[in-house]
Amino acid sequence: IVAGQWTWDNAIATASAVGQNGKGGLIVRDFNYQIWQNLASIWNGWGASPWSDDGKTCTMTEKPMVDALTFIHEAIFKKKAIPGPGENVDFFAGNAAMTITQISRASLLPKDKPFSWDLVPLPKGPAGDYALIGQAGIGVMQTGKNAKTAAEFVAYMTSPENSAKLSQFFPSARKSLLNAEVLKTTNPLLSQEQIDKVVISGIVTGKVIPGHTGFAQIQQAVRSGLDAVWRPDADIPGTLQKICGQIGPLLKR
Repeated sequence: IVAGQWTWDNAIATASAVGQNGKGGLIVRDFNYQIWQNLASIWNGWGASPWSDDGKTCTMTEKPMVDALTFIHEAIFKKKAIPGPGENVDFFAGNAAMTITQISRASLLPKDKPFSWDLVPLPKGPAGDYALIGQAGIGVMQTGKNAKTAAEFVAYMTSPENSAKLSQFFPSARKSLLNAEVLKTTNPLLSQEQIDKVVISGIVTGKVIPGHTGFAQIQQAVRSGLDAVWRPDADIPGTLQKICGQIGPLLKR
């Protein structure tokens, strides 16, 4: 990393070496060949996206996505760097070299039989450095029976004091709480350097994980379509063409 060589090619080479020795290489946490949007943690490094910025046009057939999924496919089936379909490997049990996940998952690190670990940014991709973030929020349904009381509760939950408490689960949207001092208190396993270089920098520069109106239906269609990619002899461009044909009308709703 210090030498500027933390790239996806080098990361997969390391994961492949571990994978060929009987352990898991790289785990994309919660992906499991179902939650495909978590692969944005890899394909964003190619500048790929499943749809256009306005959400109306499928872009999975474009070169960045084809190249990124080809890279992922080779990492799975040729290089054995990523566990294949049906393989259940847990980084937090000490069975893999690397995992991509949220900082809150550090709480899963074993206390009885600890092992050395580090937190680093995502590797650099062909499109350059990047970061991926998720979002969570608390809202009130205006048509609810107790909207006023609910709004008061949201105000209570998101006060400065309670926002600081929530920071142990999610880095806060409040700038006053988005600093290493606060996050170190609520995430004691992380060093100040890790928080500065990975967490805070990632939130400032990161793109949000893919989402869409009517996402449940779109997610299912893409998941089903990608099943054809998760096989050794996959036709990746052809499969992505079919997926775009399926979700195109859904994106325009």
